Formats: sequence, structure tokens, C-alpha cells
Amino acid sequence: SLSVPLFPPPAPLPDIRLRVRAEYCEHEAALRQNVASNRAQRLARQLDLFGQASTVLKSRDLGSIICDIKFSELSYLDAFWSDYLNGSLLEALKGVFLTDSLKEAVGREAIRLLVNVDEDDYEEGRRLLLGALGAP
Repeated sequence: SLSVPLFPPPAPLPDIRLRVRAEYCEHEAALRQNVASNRAQRLARQLDLFGQASTVLKSRDLGSIICDIKFSELSYLDAFWSDYLNGSLLEALKGVFLTDSLKEAVGREAIRLLVNVDEDDYEEGRRLLLGALGAP
């Protein structure tokens, strides 16, 4: 005897990857203070400067967070995408990520928040959700 499920299996929910990164607005002063070379040979001096600059920039990395968000409804996905495009998502996330403790840790230096959502993720999510609705 064959058992037939009463309901079809649920459609896969799309993952939309949200990347949030805090970074310093300006690096020039830190580089000027911490990068120098006394080497006479041009190539050796350039390699010194590059290595030191790389170290300084890595030490100033404030980090990033990557979130995979699942959407079960097309209207929610479209609202999220609209908020991303018009800057509302960025403004909302500033209150979450640019905390007093982070501002205290960076001192007087200006920091900014960068938010990225890949358009391909959004389009694929729309396609999956429209397919789940039976739309062409």
C-alpha cells in the first residue's frame, strides 16, 4: 500500500544574505602616524610601506556581521528590499550596530555603517516565492 501525503512538501524558503560592516571614515591620519621606512632601495621601501599599511588597516578593522534571513512571504521580501534601496534599513541598523560602547572604543574618530544585500539573492528569493505561489 502506498501512502500519499495530504499536503505537498513545503517550498524552500529563500536565504537573503545581509552584510553589515562598521568602518572608520578616515584612515589617512593613522597611516601617516604609523607607516614609515628608511630603506634606500625603492622596492624595499615600497614593500615596507605596504606591509606596515596593511597591518595598520587590519588593526583598524571594526568587523562585520553576515546574516542569512529567510522570507516566507513575498510582501515581506519586497518590503525588506525596498527598505534597503531607500536607506531605511541602513538607518534602522545604525541604532543597533553603532552603539555607545563602539563609539567610546573608537574615540573621536568618525565611523560609518555599510549595509549590503545582493540583488541576485533578492531576485532568486522572489523567483522561489513566486514559484511557491504558483505564479509563472
